[in-house]
Amino acid sequence: MVTGASAGIGLAAARLFAREGAQLVVNARRGAELDDLVRQIVGDGGAAVAVPGRVQDEETAAALAEAALSRFGRLDIGFNNAGILGEAGPSSGVSAAGWRETLEVNLTGAFFGAKHQIPAMLRGGDGGLSITRT
Repeated sequence: MVTGASAGIGLAAARLFAREGAQLVVNARRGAELDDLVRQIVGDGGAAVAVPGRVQDEETAAALAEAALSRFGRLDIGFNNAGILGEAGPSSGVSAAGWRETLEVNLTGAFFGAKHQIPAMLRGGDGGLSITRT
C-alpha cells in the first residue's frame, strides 16, 4: 500500500514496488492520476487497485486496509508517504488553518494509516513483522 502515489516519491515507490512484483493498493487525492498509475501497472502485467481519498480522513485509511485484504488477501507493507509542505514563508506568516492542515495530512494521516494497517497485517499473517502477542 502506498499513499501519495499520484506524484513524486509515492509514484516512484509504487512503480518500483510493482516492478518488483508487489500487488498494490495506491492512494492519493487525485483519482484520475491514480487510475493512470493502475492502468500502467496492470498494462505491465502487475496488479493494483486505486482507492482515492484524503489520508487525514479515517474512512480512507480503513478503506485502504480493507481493499488490500479483500483484493489481495493480506497486507504486508504500508508506505504512508502522503504529505504536504504547507504554507510557504516564515513561521510568523503561517495561518492557523495552514498549520492544522499540514499536521492533519502529515501526522494524522500516518497515524490513521498505521491504526488500520497494523490489524490488517496481523490478520494476514503478521505482514512480515515479528510481534509477540500476549
